[in-house]
Amino acid sequence: MQLRRFVGLVDLGVLTVLIAAVVFPPREMYADSAMKGTADGRFALGLAEARTITRPQDPIRLERFQHELGEVNFKDWAVEAAVDGSARTQASPEHWRSLLAVSVAYIERLEAKPSLTWAAKAFQACEKVGEPACPSWEKTRMEIYRDHLQAGVEQDIDPKRNPKAFRQAGEGKIRATRIGGSHDKEQATPAPAPAPTKP
Repeated sequence: MQLRRFVGLVDLGVLTVLIAAVVFPPREMYADSAMKGTADGRFALGLAEARTITRPQDPIRLERFQHELGEVNFKDWAVEAAVDGSARTQASPEHWRSLLAVSVAYIERLEAKPSLTWAAKAFQACEKVGEPACPSWEKTRMEIYRDHLQAGVEQDIDPKRNPKAFRQAGEGKIRATRIGGSHDKEQATPAPAPAPTKP
């Protein structure tokens, strides 16, 4: 009777759990890296991150880090790293690269409006510094990219819902130009020479 007064049902439950924890072997636990892919891909990402940490004011390193994050499908981290990094590279003449990296990170998440905003900022920064910090071919590439985004945004197409229509809208804005007529014409094959006849 005395034991019943001091030991309840909860106490017996706790005692059972303690005995089970002591008697049964520990459960096996498995852990795996959140990043999938090859060892080379993981190394490239780690190297790009380390280089960005050592020189956070370098836009080229930030651009590479954002690219590596996008390659392994860490899209949210890519946006966060690019936005944070662009704030640290403002003193660099190549700051436009950081702004472009933010734009690319957003479009990889299929967010066209913020991507267009950052692409426009990158283009303006490129125009402001001029050459050699922003070569003409980079400026032209950026302009085509910005116009591609703008075409889809102007038509109010959501790339998450209709990526094909968004791509077609952008491609419709780009004019294909062919230089030189000889490349488009099929080369005429000369007719075979007739076999010589015997007299």
